[in-house]
Amino acid sequence: MNAETIQSLKSISVPKTFKKDEYVCYEGQPGSEMYIILKGTIGVYITSALGNLTEVAQIKEGNFFGEMAIFDNEPRSASCIALEDTVCVAVNKDNLHLFLANCSEMAKKMLENMSSRIRKLNNDLYKSTQSSKIHTVEPFAIPSDYKFSHVVKEPFQDDLYYEDYACECPICKKEITLKGIRKNVMEIHKMELDGRVKYLRCDPIWYEVQKCPNCRYSNHYLNFFKINSNEYENIAKLLQEEHTPEIKKHLDIFKTKFDALVLKYLQAIHINEKTNPEDHALIGTLWLNLYWLGVDSGDDKLTLYSAINGTEKLITAVNEQQALDEITRATLALSLANLLIYTGRKGEAMKYCLMGINSKDERVKANATLLREKLI
Repeated sequence: MNAETIQSLKSISVPKTFKKDEYVCYEGQPGSEMYIILKGTIGVYITSALGNLTEVAQIKEGNFFGEMAIFDNEPRSASCIALEDTVCVAVNKDNLHLFLANCSEMAKKMLENMSSRIRKLNNDLYKSTQSSKIHTVEPFAIPSDYKFSHVVKEPFQDDLYYEDYACECPICKKEITLKGIRKNVMEIHKMELDGRVKYLRCDPIWYEVQKCPNCRYSNHYLNFFKINSNEYENIAKLLQEEHTPEIKKHLDIFKTKFDALVLKYLQAIHINEKTNPEDHALIGTLWLNLYWLGVDSGDDKLTLYSAINGTEKLITAVNEQQALDEITRATLALSLANLLIYTGRKGEAMKYCLMGINSKDERVKANATLLREKLI
């Protein structure tokens, strides 16, 4: 990038420096700006069904990212993280006219990129419309066995791994504060036999489902804003007619932070069953997290309830692969093998145990090997 172009960009917006490992934007959060890199490198990451980050691109000086956000305000499709100290200029609706006038070559490249992405989105939308089905889901209900309040202390959560941000709830349109999860700096402590990853100084399971305190809308943090605009009214109606009345009937048992966490998961699962039923990996991992929370609480009934409901979702996700990367699929297979054993379906577990043994991930392979020894 020549000095003249850099000066033109600086005249559009004040450059901002992002420190190494700092998030420029989070996957799943709404955005309104594109960024042009004056100096440094940005890594582009997508998040797996298990919350692991996979780098899909590196963007260098003189290039840009996030251009669709200027026009659609849709949730970001990936997280962008500074791989070194990086200087960027932000372009939004307010200064777009200056960018188009002062940086015509770069603007032309941006518009060409957008044109190609819009064509792909139109094709995807057409395919989605052609394959859409009507799904019947049972009304929202608190499990009948969930009859007492749970006193479970939240694990220590290092503030380094979370970042509060203000936003507008997509359902009730009120201002709320949610947490961004900085998975890129979390340190893995170990992987347990059932595939659960334990981190040092945090447990992200407590924050992977976020909730609006006003309308009670709950969803996985990556999907909180990823709602088709046609679904807003349906979800608002669902919350008003099913979730709120059911919750009010059980206020006496949802007294602690842990109980509130369980409720968020139950709501998020039901909302996704209604609006996103084909994402078996997402719904299955929500049930899996709830299963692990049941284990943490010592509530055998919650644990079994979550295991039974999550098993079929995970079977479908693993067997159909659902665009899962190899390590995610193998890890889910390991967790699934454990759920099958726990729910009395030991005969089906070996198939998924072997998937884990064939994994490229040494932790998954080691745990699956130990599990196979127990099955033999």
